[in-house]
Formats: sequence, structure tokens, C-alpha cells
Amino acid sequence: MFLKKNQPNTFVHQISNNYKISWKATNSVLANELLLREILKTVPYVKGRLLDIGCGEKPYLDIFSSHTVSYTGIDIPQSLHKKDAVDVFANAHHLPFKKDTFDTVLCLEILEHVKQPLEVLKEIYRVLKPGCVLVLSAPQNYWLHNDPEDLYRFSQQGLTEIVQRQACFKINYINSLGGTREFLIDFICKYIHIKLSTGILGKIIPATLKKLIVTLPQILYLKLFKNTDVNILFSLGNIIVAVK
Repeated sequence: MFLKKNQPNTFVHQISNNYKISWKATNSVLANELLLREILKTVPYVKGRLLDIGCGEKPYLDIFSSHTVSYTGIDIPQSLHKKDAVDVFANAHHLPFKKDTFDTVLCLEILEHVKQPLEVLKEIYRVLKPGCVLVLSAPQNYWLHNDPEDLYRFSQQGLTEIVQRQACFKINYINSLGGTREFLIDFICKYIHIKLSTGILGKIIPATLKKLIVTLPQILYLKLFKNTDVNILFSLGNIIVAVK
């Protein structure tokens, strides 16, 4: 269950041995690059049969495929992404798989979009084999996207409460995606994006120039600051690795 050769990954590019977010694929280069860096840290935990919930176009397939024996992506039919990479159309509240099926579950930037996050986590717990791993990320200080389906935000304390105490996973790793500096850069670029996309400016400025104005400051920041300003107060999001 892998992408066909005629389905290139346009979101994550591999340059030499490094993976990078394509600035052409998103206006949120900074936030997605921070997430990508954390996702790469989770690779040692990944194994066996993998389930990618809300897989979209499977942007992280190339990263994980060599560490797994199968890669199953599920998504909903009304997803805004292209559907070519989806293996099974299903709702995360009711996963169409037997108990103890998967060795790894990815749930990346999905929990904020589901109506009942705890029920989804319980379903993930059900389909995971004992001792196996959930890799989950969710936004904290991040603008609304895919509104009105963008429903929740999660602090580290909130994720710990719902994942570990309520859904009964054991969290082995948790980290923030950036901090104060990254929050400010992201906020300013989002504000510029909104202003350039509305009113008279939205009509007279070419799309390519808008893209450059919004993404260039983020790219320069990532070049200038190799170490991010990590703190839990202004984090753009959080990522966890949890074990059943």
C-alpha cells in the first residue's frame, strides 16, 4: 500500500540525506518544517504494519516506508486533499480494522479536526498491538484552518490528560514545536497572508509574489536560526510518542 511512481511527493522533498518542506506546497513553511524535524526523531519507534490516519497525500511515506512492512492510509471522502494515495476511506471514530492489527499508528495534525478526540484515541488503542506505538501531533498556538472542521487546540498538559490518563496510553516522548520566536514569525506571516489575499491588494498582487512575500521570511528564519526557541507557552504545536 504505497504511492505509485506517478504520484510524486510534492510536500516533503529529500535533498541528499535531508528532508525539507517544499515552500511551493504550503504558506506555513516554518510550522511544517518544525513538525518535520520532530517527525524525523520518531523514526526509530516506527515498525511493522503502519496505519496513517488522515493520510491526505501521504507526505511522510518516504520517511517511514523503509521501516515498515505495510503502510495503510485512511482519510474521509470529503478531505480537501487529492484522493489518489488513500487506501481506505473511513472515519477515525470507527476504524474498519480488527483489534491488535497495527504496530504503528500515525495521527499527525488530525486530532483537532475530529468531533470526539477521546473516542478516536480509544479506536487507535483498539487497533494497535500491545506494546506498539502511536505517533501523534496536534496544534497549540496555530491559526484556524479548514474552518469549520478545525475544532480544538491542545497544550502539552491537555495531550497528556487525554492520551495518557483518559485513553490509557503511556507517553514515552513529548516535545513542543517551537516557542516565542516561531510563534511571532508564524503570526506575522499569517497576518500578511490575510492582508495580501483580501481587498485591493488581493486583486493587484500576483499569486507568485504573494507566496514569496509570505514564505521568504520563514525560510530565512530557518536558515539563520538552527536551534528553535522551544517553550510550552507559545509552542505552535506538540508531538508525542505513546505506547499501548
